[in-house]
Amino acid sequence: METSKGLPEPKAGSYKPFYKGYVARVSGMDLRKISAEQEDFISTVFKDLSPAAAYTRYQPGKWSFNQLLGHMLDTEKIMHFRALCISRGEKASLPGFDQDLYVHSADFDSQSPQKILAAFLLHRELLWEFIEEIPAEKWHLEGRVDNHPMSVSALVYIIFGHMEHHVALLRSHYLPLLAPEAPL
Repeated sequence: METSKGLPEPKAGSYKPFYKGYVARVSGMDLRKISAEQEDFISTVFKDLSPAAAYTRYQPGKWSFNQLLGHMLDTEKIMHFRALCISRGEKASLPGFDQDLYVHSADFDSQSPQKILAAFLLHRELLWEFIEEIPAEKWHLEGRVDNHPMSVSALVYIIFGHMEHHVALLRSHYLPLLAPEAPL
């Protein structure tokens, strides 16, 4: 099955069951359109976010706004790298990653939200350059990630589905923390 933009959807079994919810969030949709909507939403939230708001958590032990955006960026970079490796024929199993360790090691709260936003938007440009260059015959190539099968198409769909998951969390848990007059 292909989306309206011709990006083949991942085949069943071409990714770890953990990722099924992310893939389902964007299945049958135009990934280019979803990407633009995500970028617009994230830009609206973070472009004028004050440092005080950027460090806010919706409850103790949860990530701040900055940490959440940093996590989304790290995840996209990792999935992008995995897709690159698999599309180039990598045979070794690529490692998993501990999202909490990555967030805490990155110290996103020492950065401005606008800096993280700029990095996110730049990465999205680079991601789309990569996506548009993937030859049709490479979309369903499979490699191994954390000793599980993973296809190039699954990784691309996971990127956008993962972001949809976090956009929903931003709307439900984070945005209510901002002033009522916030532009969302």
